[in-house]
Amino acid sequence: MDEIEFMDRADALFQGMRNRLRDQDYDFMSGAAHAGEHAEVLDLLLAIISKRRIPISKRERDELRAIMRFYELPAKMYDFINDWKNIVDSADIIDDGPERDEPGQPVASGPSVIVHENPDFGRTLRTQVGLHVDLPPRLYESFVDHFTAAVGVGVEINLARTNPDEYLRSGKVHKPTEVEANFVPLMIQAISDGSIWGGGILLRGFEQWWTKKRSDAENLIRQLPTVLAAEQVGDDNFHIALADMSSSTVEQVITVLTESKIEEILGAVPPVPVFKYPSM
Repeated sequence: MDEIEFMDRADALFQGMRNRLRDQDYDFMSGAAHAGEHAEVLDLLLAIISKRRIPISKRERDELRAIMRFYELPAKMYDFINDWKNIVDSADIIDDGPERDEPGQPVASGPSVIVHENPDFGRTLRTQVGLHVDLPPRLYESFVDHFTAAVGVGVEINLARTNPDEYLRSGKVHKPTEVEANFVPLMIQAISDGSIWGGGILLRGFEQWWTKKRSDAENLIRQLPTVLAAEQVGDDNFHIALADMSSSTVEQVITVLTESKIEEILGAVPPVPVFKYPSM
């Protein structure tokens, strides 16, 4: 690391922590950085981390370690720089958001979705939001495991079991209650509202639901672009996968998606990526 890179990275580090710093501290750091006095910047930043216990992310911790290795110790008159290893090792660490690619450019009007044919699965997981259509069986476990690890919520729902017309319990035939009949949209909404980072939801048995309860299934499909666009605006990582579909159902679902509209209250948002997998 040369001196220019050192200063650029130090500037980026404290500027990225702006909302955790007091105005007077941030102003002092900005002035010192502008004057090229980055030892002043880092000594104060380390003092704040040590004394005020402001939390830092894992990425910020690793970047701070890399920056501090630029110094030859001891540094005269900078007690916190001299003790940087102990300060960083004992810092309060908060979880990072999941790594992902930047979303596309917002558009004032245009398509609600953009369809990607035969996508690379690994690449799709780096998008902030996405709707996977006809996810292959070999990817079910990977999909759920990825979102469980990346954002804490990976869920598989069997629509054939959660959306029956009627069911037998204790020797009696029951009709689903209103809440039971709306289990899937309620689950999606609950994860959308309650998860810190987002989630991944795999909907198995979609063909049966589409065939038996076409109106309910279509209503959900029409809502998904708005649901995912809202997650994008909220900076969450949220994916939904539809699985166990016939080729004709895939085409019908794609048609419904391309005809859907994102609610205007969200303003200009990028089209939601739809990943259409090849028929098996």
